[in-house]
Amino acid sequence: MKKIIRYIAGQFGKPAGFGGRLSTFVMNCLNQKMYRSVEKNLQIKETDILLDIGFGNGYLLRRLSKQNPQKLYGVEISKDMIKAVGQKNKVLIQQEKMKLWEADVENMPFEESSIDKAYTINTIYFWQDLDRGFFEINRILKSGGIFLNVLYVKEWLDKLPVTQYGFSKYDVEQITEAAAKSGLKIEDVFEIQPEKSVCIIARKEQK
Repeated sequence: MKKIIRYIAGQFGKPAGFGGRLSTFVMNCLNQKMYRSVEKNLQIKETDILLDIGFGNGYLLRRLSKQNPQKLYGVEISKDMIKAVGQKNKVLIQQEKMKLWEADVENMPFEESSIDKAYTINTIYFWQDLDRGFFEINRILKSGGIFLNVLYVKEWLDKLPVTQYGFSKYDVEQITEAAAKSGLKIEDVFEIQPEKSVCIIARKEQK
């Protein structure tokens, strides 16, 4: 049983093969309220360059593409997901409206101050270095740019057997402190689902 749980945990962290396709589908079903929270709070404009950190099977990228931002970028550590999402979005990629990279949050292939708005959903548990991840996000955001961090709270994750393997679980205070240390200003923290999930909105200080 432990092997199965470890396997599932690994697929949530880095989806691959059939298990990756299944795990990302399950996440799509479970995370609908999270997706709606991101869509509502990004307040997308046609001039926006958006970044999805850890886009999985690209479900939210496809939804946001309908709002016609200037560009949609995505970084993901899973080669299988990059290939699958690239195939599903060939037209947008050919039009240079979307571009995908293999990269983690601590080492993103963007110039300083190049992204208007960034978001991530349920990836923070798998960051290798919390501080470095936030410093990198602060680096790539434009002045006044926003970052939405959507996640399940530690108390909820502690109830799930799968999170015993490969998950780094943080209190909301730990996350907001790390974000603030990077230079990001916390604008709002609100519950998406009571005692279950939250959205943390941070902004890069305007120069």
